[in-house]
Amino acid sequence: MRKQIWLPCILLLAICCTLLVWPGSHRPAKQGIAEISVVVTNQPVNTGQVRKSEATSAAQPAVAPNSLTTMFAPSATIEESNSERQKIVGIWRVPIDFYGRVVDQSNNVIAGAQVRFHWVETPDSGGNRDAITSSDANGLFTLHGAHGPSLRVDVAKEGYYSSSERDHPPFKYGPFAMGDFAPDPLNPVVFHLHSKGKGVNLINSSFPTGIGQIAQLRHDGTPVEINLLDGLRAPAGTGQLKLELWRDISQPNGKAFDWTFQISVPGGGLVKAEDEFAFEAPETGYQPSLEVDMPATNGNWVESFTSQFYLQMPDDKFARINLYLSAYNGAFTVKSAINPSGSRNLEPDN
Repeated sequence: MRKQIWLPCILLLAICCTLLVWPGSHRPAKQGIAEISVVVTNQPVNTGQVRKSEATSAAQPAVAPNSLTTMFAPSATIEESNSERQKIVGIWRVPIDFYGRVVDQSNNVIAGAQVRFHWVETPDSGGNRDAITSSDANGLFTLHGAHGPSLRVDVAKEGYYSSSERDHPPFKYGPFAMGDFAPDPLNPVVFHLHSKGKGVNLINSSFPTGIGQIAQLRHDGTPVEINLLDGLRAPAGTGQLKLELWRDISQPNGKAFDWTFQISVPGGGLVKAEDEFAFEAPETGYQPSLEVDMPATNGNWVESFTSQFYLQMPDDKFARINLYLSAYNGAFTVKSAINPSGSRNLEPDN
């Protein structure tokens, strides 16, 4: 009898224990944890992935506060990014005013010259802006209402040569200004155009000839002579131009080094051309050779040399050359234009 009473009790106790354990082992994962998992990965999720996340979330530790911070970080970063961009745009959009004047090589005003402005109003692909105007009867022109860190100005007119960009690089404004420019209606920026004259047929050559060719001077003063009529290297004593370079190589890894360069016109002479439009060679002032001396102690030391010269040849013909030299490795180029008629006119006929 006692055995019959205990058996149902044991069975009932087993059923109760089973019911207590069952809900915990099959309780569905909290929906919030599944959502956090999806958001943090920032990837497209399908139903199978969600079910897998729900099935494994019970074994995962609770989400720490730092995880929630990480979850919301992208939106905070976007807000900060927008704020920083607004600051950058605010600094970038400096008010632009410009005053200019156009004259010819004799400082006569030029009316009706076309003036093109270009600036970047915002630091993105859609920020480019352009405007066009013309110089008035006094050669004056202005620009107002633009915004940006710099302004490019190009001036041109039919029948005139335009100045190169090196004479008028972009003008800087606000925190980008270099201190060498300030818009002033009483002191406009002067743009020089050169009226085209009667051009002549010139003999043009380049040394070295051919694309990708490199010519070099030795560091010990070994001369190189050039025939300017054909742009080829000439035997000693026969060229119209002679170049020599001396360079100190005792400290090959030094930043600055002593170097000297000499350019000569055997039997003739040369003079530096100061004008951008070097179209008329001077009658006098020529010297047999010119020297550039650059000691390492020079406060304005440079490694390269670029210049333009007028030449008077031994046969009294006149020429113009543009020369570039790198004293570091002796590499150089020479471009020349000779008037075969003996005239001092060096303006091209094109």
